[in-house]
Amino acid sequence: MAGVTCPFCDSAQVERVAQWGGQIITAQWRCTACNSYFEAVRDDYNDTPASTPSASEPSTGAAASGRQNANRPEAA
Repeated sequence: MAGVTCPFCDSAQVERVAQWGGQIITAQWRCTACNSYFEAVRDDYNDTPASTPSASEPSTGAAASGRQNANRPEAA
């Protein structure tokens, strides 16, 4: 990742030690100059939200199909 520097000593001598950090958008890094570990935002993080069905689109769940719970007897 271009531009990652150590937040403690500002050194550019860093190496990525883990693809995932404490958050899904971060990776774990180690500074080889001061031997500190830190997290930085991943370069492949895409902050575009995933598409969600709109209110006009039909749902594909059991409630949308009108299907009742098969284990529950229907009232007479």
